[in-house]
Amino acid sequence: MKPLFGLRAHDFGTFPPQELAARIASSGATCVQLALAKAFPGGHLMPAEFGDAGLAEIRTAFAANGISVAVIGCYIDTVALEESAREFSFKRFEAHIDAAAALGCNVIGTETGSPIPYLEQPDGRDIAFRIALQGLQRLVKAAEQKGIRVGVEAVAEYHALSTIEHIRIMIEEFNSPALGIIFDPVNLIPLAGVTDMDAFLDECFATFGERIVAIHAKDYQLVPSEKGLVKLGDLPVGTTGVMDWVGVFKRLIAAGKHQVPILLEDTSPTHAVDSFAYLQRAWDQAVEELKV
Repeated sequence: MKPLFGLRAHDFGTFPPQELAARIASSGATCVQLALAKAFPGGHLMPAEFGDAGLAEIRTAFAANGISVAVIGCYIDTVALEESAREFSFKRFEAHIDAAAALGCNVIGTETGSPIPYLEQPDGRDIAFRIALQGLQRLVKAAEQKGIRVGVEAVAEYHALSTIEHIRIMIEEFNSPALGIIFDPVNLIPLAGVTDMDAFLDECFATFGERIVAIHAKDYQLVPSEKGLVKLGDLPVGTTGVMDWVGVFKRLIAAGKHQVPILLEDTSPTHAVDSFAYLQRAWDQAVEELKV
């Protein structure tokens, strides 16, 4: 049972397709999360700016290096105060849905944006959450028409979609096969950390395990502050973090999701090989403990 390890393409820099794909392949990655605006020169926000030939060149370059596009990253602010800004973001995301087939990908990923502009209002967090759901539902409906899945990533405290309960509500209200979850366990852990990692992971997988379309892999520590221990996240996997990757993988395998892409985040080319080796050891231990 072999895991599907990959990474965010732009963590390896911004280069023409063939050069970037070759650099990534040297790490051992077999798939990527690809943000077109970040990975390639030009900063093109719309896929159409690459043209059909440009998108074909990207797909061919990565395939020639044994790399698939597992997720197209189009991270937008679904709760921007200005309606015109939200509308531009939604149209941009919909353009990525239309371009997904050209890149051989069926998952487009996003977060939801910060609720801070709403917090001066009573129930500001709930207002931001509801606005995020309105926009996401539009995107999910558009994805349904193309056979694409929208991978939504929650971020504790900092984003409009910030809790396991938020994810549960979204799944229940949308009731759509086009809704997927990008599970970044470090992002979903609150600033104060969790007192029981097993209970946290059990709740995650019970709530949205069957919806997981990708895993983001990084690590965190709990460090002293004036308010007690707080989470210091965005550390490369395999450093000195405390994330239980064996526990994540045991639950992922048990849920029948062993082919879900596991994508390094915040990992430079100098750390990628070691991070993949660390994750492979965690995966092997999970398989051994499950006896599968």
